[in-house]
Amino acid sequence: MPADEHVDEAMANVRRVQRLYAAFAHRDLPAILAMLSPEVEWSEPEHPLNPCGGTRHGHAGFLEWARTGNDAEDVLSLEPREFLTSAASVAVVGRTRCRVKSTGREYETDFVHLVSFRQGKVVRFQEFFDTFAAGEAFR
Repeated sequence: MPADEHVDEAMANVRRVQRLYAAFAHRDLPAILAMLSPEVEWSEPEHPLNPCGGTRHGHAGFLEWARTGNDAEDVLSLEPREFLTSAASVAVVGRTRCRVKSTGREYETDFVHLVSFRQGKVVRFQEFFDTFAAGEAFR
């Protein structure tokens, strides 16, 4: 792929990720699903107290993750701060604050979301964050 096509695709991927975050902010599941490949792999770190931890596959797996997350906590803020990109993926560095519904406790943590694309669709979403801070809020 010529360099200018690489840059164009990388910027298109950043716009896709921004649209994905906007759809999450509006709780627009149909829009989110339209951006995900049917074979999407969705994962976040495993932790004994984190009900959303682990890897899920496909639209059904994503929906299970979304339901579990919605039942477990409220995302009070999610601030993407930096987008690092290539032709096939975007790494988003940011900060989030959440409230655990069962305990009422809040936690705040930096995060990295690694989002990979194939043919304009998200094929992999992997989240990294401070599992200790989250686990303590669930305790």
